[in-house]
Amino acid sequence: MTKENTNRSTLKRREHWTAMAFISFKYVGFILFVFLPVIVSILYSFCNYNGAIETEPFFSRIGALWSGFDSYKELFTTYSIHFKRAVLNNLIFLISVPLGIIVGLVIAGILSRPFIKGSNVFRLLIYMPVVASAVAMNIIWRYIFDNESGIINKVFGTELMWLTDGNLLRTAIIIKTVWGSIGKTMMLLLAAMLAIDGSYYEAATVDGAGEFKKFIKITFPLITPTVFYLLTTGVIGNLQMYTDSLIFANGNHQARTIVYFIWNYGIKSSLYGIAGAASTLLSLAILILTVVQFKISNSWVYEG
Repeated sequence: MTKENTNRSTLKRREHWTAMAFISFKYVGFILFVFLPVIVSILYSFCNYNGAIETEPFFSRIGALWSGFDSYKELFTTYSIHFKRAVLNNLIFLISVPLGIIVGLVIAGILSRPFIKGSNVFRLLIYMPVVASAVAMNIIWRYIFDNESGIINKVFGTELMWLTDGNLLRTAIIIKTVWGSIGKTMMLLLAAMLAIDGSYYEAATVDGAGEFKKFIKITFPLITPTVFYLLTTGVIGNLQMYTDSLIFANGNHQARTIVYFIWNYGIKSSLYGIAGAASTLLSLAILILTVVQFKISNSWVYEG
């Protein structure tokens, strides 16, 4: 091997390891902050571990703390009322996903029209809540729905107990969640609409199709991949709701979600076995729902 080939080979190796060093940050972060916590959470779910009273490290006492499926059984016996209520609340809050997509779709359709003046300003204003702090937005909405001095009651002259009545509290959270998701939904759907080739609409116009028929036959089928993405990520996000229960509902038991349940019994009460079991079941539920959505998507999502 010549000296020139040797230098070239050495340079390639340096480039390879330099590239690997930059790429490794992503994988190291995934291992440290996703993979290992998931493994530890699953181990917790099979152990009777209370971090507040245990004096020895968890990993040195796994054998002594091992309790099998006892934590899972306790979820549906001892903690049945609280866990089932959290699951029910999460299922109710899922209503905000399709509602947010529908509202975002309507707004995107309006803003995609060429005759709408100042549409860029409206897009910016609608998108702003997406980049706002979740905690700050929950505090603001709590003032809006306040029982005594809230804007909603003042404007409509009502005395509704938004923050104490269970049904009204859940309704307020759905309204708040839909409003918060409109910006992202609108921007992605608008981008999908503007990417559609105009020749489709020209051909439909020649055939005498109206605006509604164009939307049903052309626009919606072509943006179904984006709708599917929003639906899938929306379900995953809603099943992990937490700040709404803690900040907006102020821990009200009628609006507690599964993640709040995990925080309450894990971080707050140090019952890591119960929290680990709930976390594992939530992860499995998200996985199953996502797989089902992908299977069903074959029948309605357009594949170009």
